[in-house]
Amino acid sequence: MSTPVSSQASLEQELQQLEEQLKEGTPDVKEFYKAYDALTALSRRLQSLLQWAAEDRRGTENEKKFLGLYRQVAGWNASDLMESLKRTGFALKKNSDLKDAFDRQGYRILELVRAGKRDETFHAILRIFVSAKKEFPSQLVEAFKPVYSDQLFKVFLFSFLSGILGQEEME
Repeated sequence: MSTPVSSQASLEQELQQLEEQLKEGTPDVKEFYKAYDALTALSRRLQSLLQWAAEDRRGTENEKKFLGLYRQVAGWNASDLMESLKRTGFALKKNSDLKDAFDRQGYRILELVRAGKRDETFHAILRIFVSAKKEFPSQLVEAFKPVYSDQLFKVFLFSFLSGILGQEEME
């Protein structure tokens, strides 16, 4: 049980350091990203624990409370993942090999996503990354996990594809 407390203390220390950087007028964006990554990891862990608690409390008086809190955290994490996938798509668009491959296969992949064919969609996208000798983004791996509903899977993939297939990046 000491890990969450130490993680919270560590995150609190990072936030204090960021506050000091701001006061000194020397904010380091890398440190802000580091804090964001730590917060995201804690949030995903909380989601997992809440899911476990909600499933463990079925039929008890706390079931609805755990389930409500789980849905709130899961929704926040899903929204964050959706934005991350869109940014990843925009970033990958800068690689001409990936951009060209997605332009050629885009409609096929969109149709696979629309039909909810996760395995075939994963294979099509993975093939593009392997042929371009690029690492498969961890955000995409997360989107394919079976814990997400078919509807969320589609939203995640459409967010990613809108970034890489879209005309221009919106700031």
